[in-house]
Order: sequence, then structure tokens, then C-alpha cells
Amino acid sequence: MNASWSRTVDPVQEPVSLSDAKLHCRALADVPDEDPTLAAYIRAARELGEGHTGRGWLTQTWRFVCDEWADDLWLPMAGPLQSVTSVKYYDSDGVLQTLASSAYVVDTSSVPGRLCRAPNTSWPSLQADRSSWRIEVIYVVGQTSVAAIPSMFKVGLFLMVDHLWENRSAVQVGIGIGGIEVPLGVQTFWGDQVYWAPPVCA
Repeated sequence: MNASWSRTVDPVQEPVSLSDAKLHCRALADVPDEDPTLAAYIRAARELGEGHTGRGWLTQTWRFVCDEWADDLWLPMAGPLQSVTSVKYYDSDGVLQTLASSAYVVDTSSVPGRLCRAPNTSWPSLQADRSSWRIEVIYVVGQTSVAAIPSMFKVGLFLMVDHLWENRSAVQVGIGIGGIEVPLGVQTFWGDQVYWAPPVCA
């Protein structure tokens, strides 16, 4: 299966507030010029943490595209999966169709969430010679409140923000130009690897 995925709607808030990050980083509260920098670090650390853990931490929307059906379509970053907004596909005539919700079951209890073929049904035929994606799933992932985010993730985020705050140089020992290193202490809270990614075949 060839597949790719991308975020289409960002969370409306961050897991940690600017004021809490200032306290953790010992940033001067009376230097407002630093607020945009620290806010950028919070967002960057959250996005890095989400990528590292393979989960969307707060409510956000993702788009998953692939080129073939499977009985179970596991959805990247869906830990947890809130809902599936739409499933579209190019039919055998090359016409973009919206799949009826009765044709699939949304499993929000598994981690990651998945889209399952409904019992006693078959997936529709796809356009045979289409060179780009043939199936598109739009779905919502993440916790609905900051309080529901695992504490381990938030502690790791604080540590990563502090790391970015204290190391502003673009080039450091052990870090390539433009690269971001995840410190060992942060990895302890975020884990060593992404919890799941769909198989991608050449």
C-alpha cells in the first residue's frame, strides 16, 4: 500500500500555556518581546512530540490517502480517534465518490483508530489506472481537553521547550544544520519510537 497523511486543521490551543512555559524556562515575564519566540517553541515542541509519539495530542483534523482498500484501514496519528468526517474514492469510471457511512465501521477504541469494512459488504471498485491517490479519509483525532493529555507527554513537552529556549543556535554539537535533536530526557517521557505507522510498499 502506498499511503501518505497530513494535518489539515491545527489544534485551537497548545497543551501548555505561555505563562506556565515562562515559569518552567525561567523566562522574564516582563519581556513581552520574547512571547512570540516562546510561543513558537511551544508549538514546535508539540509538533515534534506528536510526530515522535505518533499521536495527535489535542483535537485536530488529518487527511489520509492511499491507493487500495484493506479490511482494516489504520489511521495515522489517531491516538485517540474521535471521528471520521468523510471517506472518498475514485470509482472505476474515475468519478470521485463519497462512501456511504453504512459501508464502514469506525473503531475509536483501538489505538490507533481504524476504519473497518462493514460486515457482509464489499469495498467498491477503484479506478484501475489512476496514478495518484484513489482513497481519501478525513478524520478528527486527539484528546478533547488539555487535562486528558497524558502527563508524560506534557512533561516531555516542557523539557523540550526548555531545551529550545536554552539552545537557540542553529548549529550545535551533535546536531546537524537545521536539525532538531530530541534530548534523552525528553525521549524518556515520549518513548523511543512512533507507536504505529502504516506499511508503505514501493
